[in-house]
Formats: sequence, structure tokens, C-alpha cells
Amino acid sequence: MKKVIALATLISASSIGGVYAQDLAPTTPAPSPSDVTVVYITEATDSESSNDKIPPTLMTPNPQAAEAAQEQIQTDSNLMAALEEKNVQLQNVAGIETAANGGKIVYVR
Repeated sequence: MKKVIALATLISASSIGGVYAQDLAPTTPAPSPSDVTVVYITEATDSESSNDKIPPTLMTPNPQAAEAAQEQIQTDSNLMAALEEKNVQLQNVAGIETAANGGKIVYVR
């Protein structure tokens, strides 16, 4: 009987601890202007020699990628503010990637 009570207590304590741990999970910080890199795609850009590697899918106009990127910006007010501070107009955004450090790389035509 003592083993059953001890097991029930252990299960109860672990489930409470699990909920508490979930509440303390780290959240992704909002991007600041310094966390947003703007890369301009031009006709003269050579992706092989450029320091800013442009994904091949964005070298030619890609309406689906542009639409997805613009929707992402519209739902993230901090990203929108960072791009406005950098004078980037929403309709010119061709795509977005997340950098290894968690920042955003925004490709603009």
C-alpha cells in the first residue's frame, strides 16, 4: 500500500513539475533592427561571387515566396517595424530566411 501511495505522489509531483517547466520555456525574442539583414536582389547580382548568398529560388521572381514572406511580415509587428526603420517597403520583399543566430534575412527586389 505504501508503494502505491508513493508512486501516486511521484506521478502527481512530476506532472505538476512538467506544467511548471512548460511555463518557463524560452520564447523567441522579437527581432530588432540589428537582427534584420536586408539583401537587395538586382539583375547584376552574381550569387557565386556575392558575399550575401541569394537562394537560387529567389534569383528569379517567385510570387509564392514573396507572398509568404509578406504575410509573415504582416503578422509580426516587430519585424514590420524593423523593416520600416530600414525603409523597406512590404511590396518589394521577395523572401525571408531565418539566420543561424535567429535573426531574419529579408531579400528585397
